[in-house]
Amino acid sequence: MRQTLTLVVVFIAAFISGCGAPAIRPVSGPGVGAAYGNITLPEGVITNVMLYKVGVVYAAPFKSPPQSHTYTNGNFFFENLEPGKYFLVGFMSGQNAFYFNYRGMDEKEFIAKAAIEVKPGGVVYLGSYQVTGIERNFFKTDTFEIKRTDKPTRKTILGHLTEAAKGTGWDERFAVAMKSK
Repeated sequence: MRQTLTLVVVFIAAFISGCGAPAIRPVSGPGVGAAYGNITLPEGVITNVMLYKVGVVYAAPFKSPPQSHTYTNGNFFFENLEPGKYFLVGFMSGQNAFYFNYRGMDEKEFIAKAAIEVKPGGVVYLGSYQVTGIERNFFKTDTFEIKRTDKPTRKTILGHLTEAAKGTGWDERFAVAMKSK
């Protein structure tokens, strides 16, 4: 009986530890980079941030977009990104998805305004944003406003991420990025 109870407890602990955010993967090589930022909501928390690489078509199960590490304070980051241009697609709060509207821009304008470049070994700040004016609609597209903010600062976010990524190699890159600019 005692052995069965121990096995049940071990199984439950293993199951619970498997739930939640994925573990931060170590730096996979000198040429990969990271992108980070913060998005806050007036009510609720960001549970996922979506980032796509310009020119890449994502079609599960063959190719999936980068996975974000998202924290309840709104901080997020993407690890082990191949060099290239990326753009924020949207974010989620629980089961609610919010997508950025890039319609009306030609490719050149879109890349100039929305894309960020991840350089080999680089750590790129995507910005801090506050979401307001969320309007949930049943018969038409949901709407929201998003604006760039000064807080939290780039260094505040990097300080948090340096702690969160301790021992992965990203902590060292975040510490170096915190000292720049």
